[in-house]
Amino acid sequence: MRRFISILLGAFACLAVGAGTASATTNPVLYSSLPAPGTVSIPSVGVEAYSFNQIGNEVILTRSATAHHVSVTMVDWACQTGAWNTGDCATAPGATYPTTITLHLYRASTRNSTTGEVTPGTQITHITKTFNIKFRPTSDPSCGLDGNGLADALFRGSDGQCHHGLDQTVVFPLSRNLPTDVVWGVSYNSDNSGPNPIGGSGAPQDSLNVGLAPKTTVGHARYDDAIFWDTRVQGFSCAAPAPDGNSGPFQTGVFNLDGPCDGANNSWAGFVPAAKFSTN
Repeated sequence: MRRFISILLGAFACLAVGAGTASATTNPVLYSSLPAPGTVSIPSVGVEAYSFNQIGNEVILTRSATAHHVSVTMVDWACQTGAWNTGDCATAPGATYPTTITLHLYRASTRNSTTGEVTPGTQITHITKTFNIKFRPTSDPSCGLDGNGLADALFRGSDGQCHHGLDQTVVFPLSRNLPTDVVWGVSYNSDNSGPNPIGGSGAPQDSLNVGLAPKTTVGHARYDDAIFWDTRVQGFSCAAPAPDGNSGPFQTGVFNLDGPCDGANNSWAGFVPAAKFSTN
């Protein structure tokens, strides 16, 4: 289990249109690992805390088709004032902050026969968009202590449960025919990480994370219990020696496959970067 931890198969439905005649209604979702509707918060990894520039996954779409939208679930732990871990988190209802996020799409990965490193193919396209990210809600004292023994760190969600982060899905417009095998990644900047770090300290992006869903529900991930990212710290990856990893072939600072290392502290088992590809 990872230390930082604190759903429908695509189908063809036949629609009768007359005696002896039918037409197929095609599922517009090509791939999805988004959390179930109504989920308040899922596990996540942040660009600042985990020192990466890009994070994502390699996915197998249900078919080659023109995708019009790609969605990614982000999880925000940032407060409008104060911080989630200092007992003074406060947010006005509906408050947001702008964040520029880039989606990268690549062709299928290949494995280096000498080093074992798995890297994406050539880039298909990239899309940059600025989103208004919602701050997480104000801390609720009735939630008590969080898993780290911190008081006034949690908020009470619409599900009645207490959480650190708030799920929200960002959607990138796309009109591109995609192969069935695609590597995707997202990048954004925090104070000290991302392609172009902001600098300074206390930017809300420092507490903005990419969500990890429990499983894929349409299509599937090419590699089980693994992700693609480019963290600069080996100790966060499966390349770390036991018990954190298995000294695997992951290379720091390069967007490549990390895992699997099931049973190790850094295992990605049960965590899938949350995204959806759709034709509508």
